Amino acid sequence: MLRKFIPLLLLLPAVRLHAQQRDTTLGEVKVSTTRKLFNSIKLNDGAAGQQVKVIDTMLLKRYGMQDMATLLSQQMPVFVKAYSFNGLSTLGLRGASAAQSQVFWNGVPIQNAALGVADISTMPVLFISRANIVYGSSGALFGSGNVGGALMLDNDVPGFDHRYKRLAIATGAGSFGQFSAGLKGAYNTKKWFFSTSAFAQTARNDYGYTTAAGDKAKMPNSTLQSGAAMLQAAYQIKDQNVLQLSAWVQQYDRRIPPALFEPYSAKQQQDRSLRTVASWSRVRSNMLLVTASLINDSYTYTDPAVQLRSQAGVYQYFHEVTWRHWHKKGGSLVLFSPVQVSWLASGADSQRQQRAGIGGTYSRSALKKRMFLSVQARAERVNATNIFLPGAGANYTLVKDLLGLRATVQRTYRMPTLNELYYFPGGNPTLRPEQGWSQDAGYTLNIKRGRTIYYHDVAVFNRNINDWIMWLGGAVWTPHNIASVHSRGVETDNKISYNSGEWGLQLGIATSYVLATTTDSYMPADGSIGQQIPYTPRYNARGSISFSWRKLYLTYGHTYTGYRFITTDESAWLDPYNTGNIQAMYGMKMHKHDVLLNVQCNNVWNARYSVAGFRPMPGINWMAGVRVEL
Repeated sequence: MLRKFIPLLLLLPAVRLHAQQRDTTLGEVKVSTTRKLFNSIKLNDGAAGQQVKVIDTMLLKRYGMQDMATLLSQQMPVFVKAYSFNGLSTLGLRGASAAQSQVFWNGVPIQNAALGVADISTMPVLFISRANIVYGSSGALFGSGNVGGALMLDNDVPGFDHRYKRLAIATGAGSFGQFSAGLKGAYNTKKWFFSTSAFAQTARNDYGYTTAAGDKAKMPNSTLQSGAAMLQAAYQIKDQNVLQLSAWVQQYDRRIPPALFEPYSAKQQQDRSLRTVASWSRVRSNMLLVTASLINDSYTYTDPAVQLRSQAGVYQYFHEVTWRHWHKKGGSLVLFSPVQVSWLASGADSQRQQRAGIGGTYSRSALKKRMFLSVQARAERVNATNIFLPGAGANYTLVKDLLGLRATVQRTYRMPTLNELYYFPGGNPTLRPEQGWSQDAGYTLNIKRGRTIYYHDVAVFNRNINDWIMWLGGAVWTPHNIASVHSRGVETDNKISYNSGEWGLQLGIATSYVLATTTDSYMPADGSIGQQIPYTPRYNARGSISFSWRKLYLTYGHTYTGYRFITTDESAWLDPYNTGNIQAMYGMKMHKHDVLLNVQCNNVWNARYSVAGFRPMPGINWMAGVRVEL
């Protein structure tokens, strides 16, 4: 069964304190304190104690001609596992696997329903209007798979206040034959709202690298072509009574270069996806939101060397009804009922996974609004398995506008994916769900002295997961429950910013120390006890220095990624690496149009490194672009 998904698996071997940094003209990553900052009702009203980092809109503009994988790997303290320059890229948060870190678009999970992961290298930043990263488990709110955290992507919020239209076009070019072009526009009246985006790119990706024999070579069979379009339409029936439809279609055609142990590769893969979301929201004394989504992901994979050609498609239907009630004394009750059905269409293979649940969260302020509390619960049935997920969190303002504390505790779980259960050869239908508990705590310090702002945030977390799922094997890879994994760590985020009004300066450094070790194993003498989970770096650090003057913006960012073990017994590993990136951006007026020029130099120190085993990444490379608001 599921024979067609073999190739993809081979590629996978205080205020309400979310820890806020005040916004500055430098447009850096910030963290939220505003209760109505998010598009998600659950985050706004039921996630007390949860750390949520907001990616600033200026940062989204700077990376407008690139993908989410590039933005996150260069700007956020997360680990993005990239299988070569144009290969699959997955997100890992706090020592969690890619399948334990969810990705949402307009409130709908968009992981590939068979693989359980999302390729964030196929997501153009141009399409995204708001992006947030939720750190830590919030399983009671978002269900299966929300173990390490989630990436929340949203489009424009429809506006009907007055007639408005805008259009922006952008283009970019860079090293290794990179070329991209895109457009983004919106139009609205008092009743209608329309938004459209389109993006296309092509690249040879023939960068230099060193072969396993030590010879210099150009990366072969690495070309990329992709195109994507997004349409959003909304109709205001009455005031605060809105129907909305969003559709995202894309194709991603790439050749797969050889790994260092392969003498040759002629592999090709074509990915297609269609994502649709429809919603109806009504706000009166209460709020009602009904969301429905249908997603289709398909691919064609060919490898002439072994005369292999395979095709497969996977579908996911999701709908959720959410109801929110506000209490006069400051409390809020949110109830939600999600249903999700996933099925694989691949020749004669047919497998299905069904989920249905009901959940809620109650939150309120206390101690003269210095404390914000929430409790959550979710009951879910997946096929024949029943799951109950409780959770609770709190924020406390210790010193107003200065020091805030936060804490949360959650039960978490992840159901095995269709591939983990039924993939042939190697699927394991006896797999048990991953489940356990997680705890998070932290504080945020904000100090303002004149024009200078000091920001300091510390987060600590602890997570114990039983029946952790990992693929192991040789000629045939099979997923196994490896018993128990204990993840714990400390994250820090520090910034100093100065803004004179005309010019600004910001220094920042973020660090992450994560231990994710096997504490118990069902497989005797496998050497994994006490060892770090593969592809989980213990140390990550990011530093930056940014300067702005009028409409000129300059920044240097530096990233350090520590050792990544690639075996469960730590007998093999990838060396740490440092990369530096320089970016310059300048805005100006030209014939009454806003023009934004952008130049970026990546890997400025020309480091030779691999994020994933046997997949070398490119040395120094350039990207330049222009964006015009019409």
